[in-house]
Amino acid sequence: MNPVNTRSPASEEESVYARYANAALQTEQALCCPVEYNQEYLSIIPKEILEKDYGCGDPTPYLSPGDTVLDLGSGGGKICYIASQIVGPSGKVIGVDCNAEMLALARKYQQEVADQLGYSNVEFHSGLIQDLKLDLDLLNRELSAHPIDSQSRWLELRNLEERLRGESPLIQDDSIDCVISNCVLNLVRESDRSQLLQEVFRVLKRGGKAVISDIVCDESVPHHLRKDPALWSGCISGAYQEAAFL
Repeated sequence: MNPVNTRSPASEEESVYARYANAALQTEQALCCPVEYNQEYLSIIPKEILEKDYGCGDPTPYLSPGDTVLDLGSGGGKICYIASQIVGPSGKVIGVDCNAEMLALARKYQQEVADQLGYSNVEFHSGLIQDLKLDLDLLNRELSAHPIDSQSRWLELRNLEERLRGESPLIQDDSIDCVISNCVLNLVRESDRSQLLQEVFRVLKRGGKAVISDIVCDESVPHHLRKDPALWSGCISGAYQEAAFL
């Protein structure tokens, strides 16, 4: 039996996390696609963020002043910092990512960018983009205070997650004018994609919009390629099929 075909679904997530954690510390050119961004918005963004940005497009031209924007898979924060300038001081930008190293990079320069702009309208949160109710920062604090050290505690964890989703949702229903994402949705494992799209619709205001830049393919990706963690984490084998969006 080909061992590539026996990988557990978790191997995709592990590969994605490890690759992007490393890319937050050291630039990886293989994750980059040539993209033209409006130079007007790049001058205040620190060089370290620009060098460690991994995207395939620019969804920000579709934003408007005053918008509340949610960036799914915000990474090092480049798109969020561009969006912050477009929506202006009356708008708000929320970046969500589950990668601690990428979040650390994005948060590292929050005050510096705010000082240059003269206002602060960007925040970054730890969360899964397919589960936008669960605030992973809150969950981590709970787990630090009460570690999972038994079967009964593991069962309590499941109740804890539901309580946090209900009492302190990371992103509220009907709260976002525009959901954006830049080459991240294709990193979500296939079994979670229906939930991901449901979450996008849940958080959008009536009349809101989603602007997604991603890699798509014109035919089905073969099974053995979808199960290759390197190709999946490289935004290749997880590509959505184009027909699904037509």
